[in-house]
Amino acid sequence: MTNPTSSRERILSRLRGSPAPFPDAPNAPQPYLSVTNLPDTSPEALLTRFQHEWEALKGEITITPTPEAAIQTVIGLIGEAKQVMSWEPLPLPGLPEALHAQGVAVARPTVRGEDRSGPYAALDPISVGITGADGALATTGTLILNTQGGQGRLPSLLPPRHLVLLRRDRLFTHLEGWLAAEGRALLEASRSVALVSGPSKTGDIEMQIIYGVHGPKIVHVIVF
Repeated sequence: MTNPTSSRERILSRLRGSPAPFPDAPNAPQPYLSVTNLPDTSPEALLTRFQHEWEALKGEITITPTPEAAIQTVIGLIGEAKQVMSWEPLPLPGLPEALHAQGVAVARPTVRGEDRSGPYAALDPISVGITGADGALATTGTLILNTQGGQGRLPSLLPPRHLVLLRRDRLFTHLEGWLAAEGRALLEASRSVALVSGPSKTGDIEMQIIYGVHGPKIVHVIVF
């Protein structure tokens, strides 16, 4: 039985007995007013707004008309690289076969255990990571990356270039819209969810923005 005189119980007792804060605060507005409003939520408007916000964050983007064009875009962005790191599966059918035809090996890393230096050293030369995106938020230029089986974090963090495959139907107006539609269920089922707004950057040193310190220096979204 819990000792009622313990420090924890005394603190909790005081909190329970405290009056509710801000008793004169007005009720939440009905209907809910979003923080970032977008009057036009058509697919075309969402894509235009996402592109604007993403490029403002120093992200790169290519909008393709078909999945086949998206595959060719990925092949062109990979360039002379002969190995990439990727999710399994990817949301772009035909891409693994196209990579194989180009002589590009695909690594799907799983690093576990106490001795990780060896596996990380083997992955270090890989310069390109390829992932999908579980969603994208138009009003903030943000990608949603869900960690689950086959969708680890390494392809989006370790290589200096990150290519993101984004289907047009994965665009949402804002974070609260995504949470209402499906985000809550995904958060409950996922090991982690990353919200990515542009390439890795820091301003710790003399207030100068430097890219690629804690993650990829280039994040290129391919929309199809």
